[in-house]
Amino acid sequence: MNNNQSSVRNLHHWLALLLVLFSFFMSALVSRTVFERLPHLEDEVAYEFQAQTLTRGQAVIDSPVPARPFWKPFVVDQQGKRFGKYPLGWPALLAAGETAGQPWLVNAWLGVLTVALVYRLGREIYGADTGVLAAALMAFSPMALLLNGTLMGHTAALFTTVLFMYAYWRVEKIQPHSPTFRTSPPSPLSVYREGEKNDKSGKSPSHGLRWAIVAGVALGMTIINRPLAGVAVALPFIVWSGVRLVRSFRLSVLGTQHSAPGTLKPLVVLGGVTLAICGAIPLYQWMATGDARQNLYLLVWPYDQAGFGEGYGRHVHTLEKGLRQTGWDLSLTAADIFGWQSESIYGSDGQVKPELEDHLLNQGDYWQPVGLSWVLLPFGLVIGLGRRWWWWALWLVGGAGLLLVTKNLTVNMLRDPTFAYQWMAGGALWLCVPFVFFLVQSGQSADGIRTPLLASLRQIGSERAAWTWLLLAVPLFLVGLHVAYWIGSQRYSTRYYYEGLAGVALVSAIPLGWLAQQVRRWLVYSAVLAVLLVSLYGYSMPRISVLYRFNWVSPELMQAVEARRTDDRPVLVIVKGTDVRWRSFGRLMIATNPFLDSDIVAAWDNGAVGTREAIIAKFPGRQIIEMQAEANTGCFTDVQPQECYGEGVAAG
Repeated sequence: MNNNQSSVRNLHHWLALLLVLFSFFMSALVSRTVFERLPHLEDEVAYEFQAQTLTRGQAVIDSPVPARPFWKPFVVDQQGKRFGKYPLGWPALLAAGETAGQPWLVNAWLGVLTVALVYRLGREIYGADTGVLAAALMAFSPMALLLNGTLMGHTAALFTTVLFMYAYWRVEKIQPHSPTFRTSPPSPLSVYREGEKNDKSGKSPSHGLRWAIVAGVALGMTIINRPLAGVAVALPFIVWSGVRLVRSFRLSVLGTQHSAPGTLKPLVVLGGVTLAICGAIPLYQWMATGDARQNLYLLVWPYDQAGFGEGYGRHVHTLEKGLRQTGWDLSLTAADIFGWQSESIYGSDGQVKPELEDHLLNQGDYWQPVGLSWVLLPFGLVIGLGRRWWWWALWLVGGAGLLLVTKNLTVNMLRDPTFAYQWMAGGALWLCVPFVFFLVQSGQSADGIRTPLLASLRQIGSERAAWTWLLLAVPLFLVGLHVAYWIGSQRYSTRYYYEGLAGVALVSAIPLGWLAQQVRRWLVYSAVLAVLLVSLYGYSMPRISVLYRFNWVSPELMQAVEARRTDDRPVLVIVKGTDVRWRSFGRLMIATNPFLDSDIVAAWDNGAVGTREAIIAKFPGRQIIEMQAEANTGCFTDVQPQECYGEGVAAG
């Protein structure tokens, strides 16, 4: 390696390090200034409850008596047991932060590791320039900036998804493919794939098995964190693994020195490890209810499951509703991915436009500005898929045409559950069609291999095209599978699609990496940085900042309680009211730990006979502070006029 190559390599590493540091800084900033390091969604309240029980070695605890005064959203009391409705994947990771007293750190570090892995994966598949630029898109993404600052489990799911993809890539690189590919000199395509010279395929098969274990652990963690998303991530790789096995058996028969058993063994290990970890879901369900098949989501809302027809969705989920909700969510996704859209988020007064702020806080239909974050994807696909890109173009056009036909079907058909399931099955088959292209290509490349260099060129092109498709397939499967889920997500961005963000960033970076090879690198890097900084200040920060004290959660309520302390005794806050929602005293509910031995405990007195007396008897010796609550507003009753917090009360 000459000095010029070494300096360029060092430049890429330093830029990747700066992006990692930027990611951590922004996670710390957003978590502190926007979310004040507090849960703001019901999901986060439940996650923190579960994490706190796990810090004491318990996944399920005894319900307090009485239980109703200490209710928390998405926490279930059943048959004398109390537990959260979510699988334990994310709460187990969050428990590490709870133990350290800084739960926000978990997502901050996982966001950092995701940026680093995106750089590494992009570097190895497409080259260092693409890796750095993909990491930059990832680090500056408004979706990442927002979710990394929360206590939601999506950042962890994205990290384990990218770790799974990287480990799977390493498994492929170590497989006993044709020695001509593995021992040939760097191909001319290495101008685009600088990482090729770092190929570690000389590692032993046992090293491949270790990467298979890593891939299995990562995929399993994605599934036990977000099951529906985990299935969507796994599906394209399951199909691709089948293609690889068929190709290996074919080439083994042709005598080109491929080892079909060598391809199969790591996949069996990967699948076995994944299934073993997924066993944590039925195990937790059994611990909580005595029935390993019990869906804990249904204990909170009996309709909260994916599917169509009666029993699915609040008012019966249909394909019509699913497609409409998907269109709404994709309209915001197109802006939230990188913060690029057709108009400014600011009004003439320098503030976020009122209609856009209202949408981000209260609405879930179409995002009115046209999102443009997808503009690089077509160019990335053309370059990444290679000379047969037109196959995929025809496939995409055909799929878009079928979708338009579907939207124009009769209402009765779109509301028929049987047709909905048939449509989903057809959509899954359509998403699998591109894998047939790889079988055809492998058959063509298996014949007439005359030189090691030609074999290397064909193998590199096939790998690059396959991974370009896999990176795109993950978000496509995520979008497609969530058509069957009854509700969308826009408040914390369109987070149901978040596990596909890394794939979108990598494919979008392909044309930028190619351009950096064709013109002056510093010019491309400078232009990309300028665009990202504009989107950071012109879209990301105002878009995220509107969530400040969302759901009326703030430290002020805790400060008001502290101001009422008369001595060093622990405090019992009794919140009286018949129509009381968690937001009316959310900060105090968060401060109340699952074991009810925290310094401040909040309890709801709903007026039932004996409730107040039972609450007081449970906490002898505590200072009692009274509150009155109605809907989302809570007021202290010891002053005139009443001191209130929550809905309709201006934040301090």
